[in-house]
Amino acid sequence: MELLVNVRKWIEENKTAFLPPVCNKLMHRYQLNVMFVGGPNERKDYHIEEGEELFFQIQGDMCLKIIENGKHKDIVIREGEIFLLPARIPHSPQRYENTVGLVIERKRLKTEMDGLRYYVGESANVLFEKWFHCEDLGTQLAPIIQE
Repeated sequence: MELLVNVRKWIEENKTAFLPPVCNKLMHRYQLNVMFVGGPNERKDYHIEEGEELFFQIQGDMCLKIIENGKHKDIVIREGEIFLLPARIPHSPQRYENTVGLVIERKRLKTEMDGLRYYVGESANVLFEKWFHCEDLGTQLAPIIQE
């Protein structure tokens, strides 16, 4: 895999991979997982990760729904903005049509588990959750979302 990449060209060549429900394509998987995510997506789940995640919105705006201290909160990340999500915050990226964002996560330790959680409406009551060791978010999330 190339270490120096023309991002616009890479996005154009891989745009068919941005399919629901997650709409992402992994570019690099080393100590950092570097992925691009397109829209629109179809997600009601919340992801929980032991490490921080960096969101950079390249094209268009997105809404990152989070639950912090038991309360739902929307963080709008506009085109050109970066947001650093702290560790262990349940989050649900909502991406609109014709948008593209860059997401960077660190490689998981073998002892770490990611969570995928659904809530009852706008409450903080958990409807369903599943924990798993995440090696490839692009392939592992979709089957759990579809459960």
